[in-house]
Amino acid sequence: MVMIPRIPLLSALLASTRRHNSNRIPLHVVDEPPHRVRLTNGLFRLWRRVIGWPLLALFFITPWLSWQGKPAVFFDLNAQQFHIGGWLLWSEDLLLLSGLLIGGAFALFFVSMYAGRLWCGFSCPQTVWTFMFIWLEEQIEGSRQMRRKLDQGKGTRQQKVRRALKFVVWGLLSLATAITMIAYFYPLAQWWADVIQGDISSVATFWLILISTLTFLNAGWLRESVCTHMCPYSRFQSVMFDNQTRTVRYDTGRGEPRGKHNPDNTSAGDCIDCGLCVQVCPTNIDIRDGLQIACIDCGACIDACDKVMRQIGRATGLITYQPEQQLSPLQRWRLWGYGVLAATAFIVVTLNTLLQPPLHASLERDRLTLYQLTPDDTLINRYTLKLHNRSHRDMQLTVYDQQHAVLHTTLSAGQRAAHSLDIERTTDTPAQTLALRIEDQHTGYQQELPLHFINPAVRGARIAARE
Repeated sequence: MVMIPRIPLLSALLASTRRHNSNRIPLHVVDEPPHRVRLTNGLFRLWRRVIGWPLLALFFITPWLSWQGKPAVFFDLNAQQFHIGGWLLWSEDLLLLSGLLIGGAFALFFVSMYAGRLWCGFSCPQTVWTFMFIWLEEQIEGSRQMRRKLDQGKGTRQQKVRRALKFVVWGLLSLATAITMIAYFYPLAQWWADVIQGDISSVATFWLILISTLTFLNAGWLRESVCTHMCPYSRFQSVMFDNQTRTVRYDTGRGEPRGKHNPDNTSAGDCIDCGLCVQVCPTNIDIRDGLQIACIDCGACIDACDKVMRQIGRATGLITYQPEQQLSPLQRWRLWGYGVLAATAFIVVTLNTLLQPPLHASLERDRLTLYQLTPDDTLINRYTLKLHNRSHRDMQLTVYDQQHAVLHTTLSAGQRAAHSLDIERTTDTPAQTLALRIEDQHTGYQQELPLHFINPAVRGARIAARE
């Protein structure tokens, strides 16, 4: 019988492996169900409706409005025109966008310092569409408990049919949102005519599918993940907060220790640990854990808590929308500084927009011919006159050099044109700055355009005389 010698190191490794496998803890994947929001009535939900519904109406109705036979708001990217009511802006006016961005930033600082994430909780499109999708979900599928049972696979066949119907309604709303968004760049009348003729562009189809899909995913599936993981505003909001900022707060001194409602127990806090403040929260946080980055200050937890406090006969305000420290308005100089800067930026942009001339004119010297001598012993400077009719109407223009008309032209609304222009003077005319006058024969609008006339012969004679 042949004995195989034992290798101590190999035996130790095998024993260690068996011992490790016997002590291994099985790994279970926890499939956490989605957060189902429970809607509750109250003052803050009323305010969300007062603010959200007009914004939704403005968004969906605006593309149907017209102004002087054209869409009231239309961003024509092909013609580089931006129609906003009676205003006609052009691509060169995009410089005004920097002023709007500066004013918007200071306005955001002002609102955030005074009222926290008021924009996020009441006006942000993500919040408005999310609450609209949640409301449709509750109306179709039923209460929060019924939806959670359906998530666990315990729903009835009827409930599963209702969930399928919910997805259809969500899809239709997402499609309506996409069509409305595209209508700001692609007028509805033209879009519908192209659809009937089967001539809709591939670009419009791409954006229609993309916006519909993103709306469905953001408001129907991602929801709080957008606010907690994707939105940059929640990351830098703490920079704008101070102890005078109004935010949603839980009164720890009054609410703790938590416990079931017992009128005879005077040592317990007012919080009965019902969990409604978490169930109604769209971002699935517990406000009792303190101020958190995911809180959007929507006030849903306040509505739920106040309702419970009234039912058990205790004072409301366990969760409030108040600052940590209340100061007088005169003491908040930084807050009002943000407000003044925002108002100044908006006023400057508005005035610049209103004071824009209806005609944009510019002169460029002909680089190939500095000057030209004629047989009549006169001197000609040649320029290129560029004209742009920025108004909604046609313009019949006449360009005058002194009292002599040197150009007659007609520009339709929005038309751009370039004309070669010869300015003639005698050879003894010194180099100087002249002024051309442009006049619209329809309205009498006048504009002066300076130009520099060059006479090298006179200049050379003066230099020789000095020498």
